Order: sequence, then structure tokens, then C-alpha cells
Amino acid sequence: MHPQWQTFLQEQGATLNDQGAVTSWGQPELERIMVKHGPVRASLAHKGLIRLSGEEAFDFLQGQLTNDLTNVSEEHAQLSGYCDPQGHLLALFTVFKIDQAWYLHCDPDVTDNVVKRLNMYKLRAKVEIEDVSDQLVQIGYAGEFADLNIQRLLDTKIKDLYQTHPLHDLPDSYGIKVPGPYHRYLFVAPPDHAQTLWQALTGNGEATNDADWQLLDVVSGLPRLAQATTGQFIAQFLNLDKLDAINFRKGCFPGQEVIARLHFRGKVTKRMVRLHLKDNQAELAPGETFKLLDQNDKAYKFTLINAAEDIEDGKVCLAITTLKPLESALAPLKTEAGQPATIEPLPYDILSED
Repeated sequence: MHPQWQTFLQEQGATLNDQGAVTSWGQPELERIMVKHGPVRASLAHKGLIRLSGEEAFDFLQGQLTNDLTNVSEEHAQLSGYCDPQGHLLALFTVFKIDQAWYLHCDPDVTDNVVKRLNMYKLRAKVEIEDVSDQLVQIGYAGEFADLNIQRLLDTKIKDLYQTHPLHDLPDSYGIKVPGPYHRYLFVAPPDHAQTLWQALTGNGEATNDADWQLLDVVSGLPRLAQATTGQFIAQFLNLDKLDAINFRKGCFPGQEVIARLHFRGKVTKRMVRLHLKDNQAELAPGETFKLLDQNDKAYKFTLINAAEDIEDGKVCLAITTLKPLESALAPLKTEAGQPATIEPLPYDILSED
């Protein structure tokens, strides 16, 4: 995180953890309530941001990511994965382009390893790979009418999913519409302009912390990768095919053979589902397993991916499980402590075979 931005956040009343994520603005109840409908703004400066530039940057990156980079322009971003040769997901990126350079927005736990791995594979390619997480500031903004607020507060229209647009009167600053339960945006700006942007968004919106912002990822069915989960699951197990983050026709990339074989010849046996848990089962760390029981006390195993406290009670989490046994599960489900557990619908269909 840029030190200027860190100082700015602390002067505004933010409490930060060691990673630079905002844990509180001093009003946890308000922060939790506001995230339900918004508008809310959140510092995402602790997130990873990787820049690739150079005359061979496109060709190099096209051969590394799961999605087709030809669909990325300075007006349109995309979601894409980065896998190992076995098809296990190492990172999930929001990919966007600014001034002929490619940017990868990702989870902070994976940033260092991704930069090292990309540099290892670039060989003699004319491409520069840099971690610019400390050079540019990332800000999140979300709300039921966030699109109208952005148009009014920033004189900028960003209406379509993954649309990218420069911000008027803020040089080198950009906004991208990203998935959410309602209108949600990622902004990227230099530190000076980020402060101006933050103050502009203050005109209609409360600040929220990273834990509550994570709730928006969970309900959107977007996995976060931690050290314990990176490289552990095939891309489809984390629903990347359902998130339009895999292009099965683009050609080779690490893990492509495994991922394509599963898509064209097999059936995805495990999927990431969304759960609502009444107890503290979701206090488990990402990568740890837990069980849910059906009416006959038959157990079903889940692996936690990410979780967040619900607005009213309990936890909402994303967890990977084997689908077929659930077909015979007798509802209602419960945790091993006997508290209710519910499988909730995701914003995309994980059961249909494309």
C-alpha cells in the first residue's frame, strides 16, 4: 500500500490490519447495515495489482491465462484465471488495460507468487512484469443506485459489466464495473487522485471495512484465494466456467488440457456452493473442511473457500463439495453443532452442463 494512502485512511479514522486491509471505521453496526443496499465505499489498496508491459506482453499473457485476452481493451475488462499445469487455480484476476499495459487485480495472498511465477515463465519474452500494488490505489464502490451516483458525482457513465472508463477531471484514474448483487465498481487511481475520488464518493455513501466488502464477493459467487486454497482446486471446481472466466477455444495455457478434457469429455463432480450457516462454523480458515448433516444425520463434506458475516445473523460462505451425494440429501441440513444450514442460490447456474 502506498504510504500516502495509508496515512490518509488513518486520518479518516480507519483501523488497518498488518496487510493494510481496513478492519473498521469505528461504526461496525452502520458499516454492516449499509453494505446491504449501499452506497458504500471501501479501500481495496491491500489487494494485489500486477502490471505487464512491453511489445510481447499480449502474446505472453495470452498464453498464461484461462480467458481470451483479445476481448480486453481500454474500454472492456474481463475475469480470468491463472492455473498450474494440472489445472489447479493459482489466481483469479480482473484483467484490464491502460495505455498499452495490462493490469491484473488479484487477492493479496497470491500476488508475490504470481509475479515470481510469471517472471519464471517469461524466459526471453520482451515483457516487464511488476507488482504495482504500492503505486496505485484501488477503491471499491457499490450500491443499489451506484451507477446513478457515479454519473452524478463523477460525471462518468459505467453501466455495462466489465466496462472500463477513464474518470473525468482525474487523470490516470479509471473505473470498472465488476460483478455484484447490485451495481459494484473497482476504481484505480494514483494516490493524490484517489483521495479526491474518495472524498467525491463520500458525498453519497458510507465507508465500509474489508470484511463487509467480502460479503459482496460471497453473495456474488466470487472466490477469494488464500495461501491455503491457491493451487488446490481445478478451475471448474471454483466455478470459473460459470463466471465466464474460461475460454475453451482460445488455445493453450497452463492446465488447458485438464480443464478442456473435464469440459468436453467429463462431468464436473465438485462445485463451489453458497451456504448460510447459523452458527460459527464459518470461523474455520479457508481450506479447512467441515461437515453438514441431513435429516438422517448423513454427513456431507465441504471445504471452505471464503466467508463473511451476514447482515442479520449467521455467516454466508462459499465452499466446495461433491454434488452427487447432495442429490439424495434429506433437508433440512444442519451443522454438526445442530444449527440450521441452508444451500442458497448463486447468481449463476452450477448444475447445467454448457
